Amino acid sequence: MNDFSDHELIRGCVVDGDKAVWETFIRKFSKLIWSSIHKTFRNYSFQYTQEDLDDMYGAIFLSLIENDCRKLKQFRSENSCSVSTWLSIISVRMTIDYMRKDKSRYIEEQKEVERDIWDIVPDLSSLADDLLEKKQINQILKKSVESLAEKDRMIYDLLYNQAFTPENTAQALGMTMPALYSRKHRIIQKIKKNMEDL
Repeated sequence: MNDFSDHELIRGCVVDGDKAVWETFIRKFSKLIWSSIHKTFRNYSFQYTQEDLDDMYGAIFLSLIENDCRKLKQFRSENSCSVSTWLSIISVRMTIDYMRKDKSRYIEEQKEVERDIWDIVPDLSSLADDLLEKKQINQILKKSVESLAEKDRMIYDLLYNQAFTPENTAQALGMTMPALYSRKHRIIQKIKKNMEDL
């Protein structure tokens, strides 16, 4: 059973309804789901408990098989993403929805962004000689990201911290591609403005 491909595992769950295949599916992707939940909570500085983690973990796997495996049936190889990426998108999106229900648990003072300015605004590299130190740039970037609206911070995190593609980011946040690109452009413009204000 361990030799089955990801697509064969999904087929075994959806078409054959094989409980042994489903258990193999859970074992194979358990660590990925768990990691996605934990990372999303942590990246958005959400004060969570072990119970939150357990609840999300169970809810995500349940969502895949409820309503006669409706969500599992939605996966298609032509979606141009792997099963792992698809499950990551589902996990991030459900965890974000969960956090939105209790915004009082966001820990504002602990927000940190550990990304280099060159990763988000590569066209600003030409300004490097005009800036004092790279550390100073990183500090400004952190402040800039912290000042963004909640959804903009999520877009930034998925694109630049979690390395989601624009398409997967749009799926995770329930946005259209034009809306995502428009929002991304505004984020970069805000950071550019902060750089210019040095």
